[in-house]
Amino acid sequence: MKEKKFESETAIGDPWEDLVISILSVNQYSLERTYRCLEGLREQGLFDPNKLMHWGQADIVNRLKSARCDRGLFMTNLFALRLSHLGTLIQRTGIDASTKIISSRDAKSIEALLMPVSGVGPKVIANFCLLRNIDR
Repeated sequence: MKEKKFESETAIGDPWEDLVISILSVNQYSLERTYRCLEGLREQGLFDPNKLMHWGQADIVNRLKSARCDRGLFMTNLFALRLSHLGTLIQRTGIDASTKIISSRDAKSIEALLMPVSGVGPKVIANFCLLRNIDR
């Protein structure tokens, strides 16, 4: 995991990667296990907020499978639906505004933005804050 080397207003790394990994790392699936799919998820564009807000659930299912992040019919469909809901949030809030909030170190703002997304709960927020090295 990332070590805390300095305090800044903005956490380092790609917040969209950290968020998607966090969403996929629930239901007995660890962050480490999800990270095994990192390159495939990148190749499939699943960390691109512009693509997430335009793809439907079926597109995301196919991309998760292609990324070798297939957790079976029910779970893969469920995670695709959750990522589709994230895409809806991005569309509603805007890419720039969403990115600004999830790039910040403000746990309360991040939680306020993400908790209304269906499928985002305390575990996803905890994973995300851990990956972003954000104190809660």
